[in-house]
Amino acid sequence: MTAFFVVLVAVPLTVSGTARADAAGDKVLAAMDAAMNRAKTLTFEYEVTNQESGKAERKLGMRVQCKGSKRLSEFLSPADMKGTRVLTISPTEMYVYLPSFGKVRRIASSASDQGFLGLAYSLDDMSTASYGGSYTAQIASETPTQWKLIATPKAGHTPTYSKITFMVNKDKTLPSEIQYFNAAGTNIKTETRSQYTCEGNVCSPTELKMVDNTRGNWTRLVRKSWKVNEAIADSVFSSRGLGE
Repeated sequence: MTAFFVVLVAVPLTVSGTARADAAGDKVLAAMDAAMNRAKTLTFEYEVTNQESGKAERKLGMRVQCKGSKRLSEFLSPADMKGTRVLTISPTEMYVYLPSFGKVRRIASSASDQGFLGLAYSLDDMSTASYGGSYTAQIASETPTQWKLIATPKAGHTPTYSKITFMVNKDKTLPSEIQYFNAAGTNIKTETRSQYTCEGNVCSPTELKMVDNTRGNWTRLVRKSWKVNEAIADSVFSSRGLGE
């Protein structure tokens, strides 16, 4: 789950059905990254519906607080999940607090690409708010309202996914669909982000849904409320205070 914001950027492109030079694609990717990172702080409350293969749908409540690259996710319901918190300080520094154990534990980096507490989203999926640092992009196609970007890892980078495709809406320079691929070229996850609303020039999707195409699981987040640029103390994002 990531932050979702808007900046309008004019990109001089012509219509074509084939991939372009990296410069054009990278420009759109950079504009999308900028659009996803305009607010200084964000607080979201979501109603989460989770469907695991062979199990009944499960409803959860979750609050997410963001400040820069730091993110704190806390489950508000149901009772067996209430108080569970996950803190992301950086892509390599993450912590979890489980009330049943009463302890804060560091999450191994090798586990960050796995399902997050049974959700179709991994910790990487939920904490990634920009892509240009690790990926280079090409424009695969374009319509009057959208670009389709194909992003692959930059030389020397080994991100979680070997390829990502984005459908980027031109009006807000924000993604409506993201497809994630593994090293074998298989589309292993598909995420949709829809019904964007804005507070000033900061925009967020009302609904997000991730489908795990390999396991048949899916997770839908419906935004119930959000706050933009309200003060959040740095201490909120401290591993020391995670269990308090």
